[in-house]
Amino acid sequence: MKDENKKIITGIDVGTTKVCVVTAACTEGKPIEILGVGKSPTKRLKKGVVININDTVESIKKAVQQAETQSGIPIESALIGISGEHIRGINNTGVITVSKNSSRNPFDHEITESDRNRVLEHAKSITLPAERRILHVLSQQYKVDNRNDIIDPIGMTGNRLEAKVHLIHSEIASEKNLIACFDKAEIDIIDFVLSPLASAYSVLDPNEKNLGVVLLDIGGGTTDVIVFYNGGIHHTGIIPIGGDTITSDIAHGAQTTIELAEKLKCEYGIAKEALASEDEEISVPGIHGRESKSISRRKLASFIEPRLREIMMFAQSEIRKSNHRGLFTFGIVITGGTAMMKNIEDLASDIFKYDIKVGIPMLSGGISDSIQDPTFSTAAGLIEFAVLNGDKYEEEDGIPGLLKSFSKRIKNLFENLY
Repeated sequence: MKDENKKIITGIDVGTTKVCVVTAACTEGKPIEILGVGKSPTKRLKKGVVININDTVESIKKAVQQAETQSGIPIESALIGISGEHIRGINNTGVITVSKNSSRNPFDHEITESDRNRVLEHAKSITLPAERRILHVLSQQYKVDNRNDIIDPIGMTGNRLEAKVHLIHSEIASEKNLIACFDKAEIDIIDFVLSPLASAYSVLDPNEKNLGVVLLDIGGGTTDVIVFYNGGIHHTGIIPIGGDTITSDIAHGAQTTIELAEKLKCEYGIAKEALASEDEEISVPGIHGRESKSISRRKLASFIEPRLREIMMFAQSEIRKSNHRGLFTFGIVITGGTAMMKNIEDLASDIFKYDIKVGIPMLSGGISDSIQDPTFSTAAGLIEFAVLNGDKYEEEDGIPGLLKSFSKRIKNLFENLY
């Protein structure tokens, strides 16, 4: 018997090094059930940005096909993770006068959802270059008259409503390239969601966000930093260095190919040189007629640690920009593919002087064992983002009606801009 309340949602993370797909069944009051998972390497993305449409389309199709085969459900629409060094974040404030809405008491200004929407609309009124658009308006806290630190003002009484927000804006051309890829892959875009924001939905819980935590999402091309405090996002930063740069360092140091360097990194890599064995030898195949050779595991770590240390020092600089340093009860949570590096917690602890945890998706229903891996944090988080923002993604006749039209609306918007 068909469950009318069950909704099928797919999240697709198009990263610099891979496409990850997660399809899930979501029923109100029940755990999210993972139905299908797919992963395919990408070749033609640079720092999270598409530079070859056809190659990216093929990667998307392969990952989607894997998830479809596993779930037995065709994928026609999906939420898409977006990242890259073109992403920017800025804090801003909006202020409005609360509407009179009570005929019983003309002096009673009860704040409604309409008031909240108006103040958020005012908060996002910033001047951006024509080639950029607002991707997210993320509320931090509200102020009603002289009352501060309010999470949700609806139902409260006051005359003046102020909202502090974090705005994420992106480059329209980068979004257009992703739209072109998904058009060719015949998948409707439900929405674009900032990739590290999606990751936060899958690896952080409300306590961590409320009491203070930093999410460090180390991907292939970029490292994304998000600072949470009092339940809101107070800073985002994109560092244009990731796991790919570490792979390149290994290739140069070990005099081997990028492909073999990636294999060495994944199979034998250690984040901290002092913890690697000097006695354990690793065979490095010769290329183009050169003889094979051996390097110690500690030597391999000596290629890895300096770049990882650099990434973390850049991340530390981003954390300082948030002006919340010292307020992170739950320290640093590291996710993304590079988070699987052995002993990464030890190196991070040395640098940040905080509690360190590797974040993996917390979903537990269906074939969730398939996504207990930091590389699936964004794709899994897209599912949770959709569920927790359910009103925005209501279905009509079993089709994501609101978002079925999103691709058309956003394409029309972009066509009007260019």
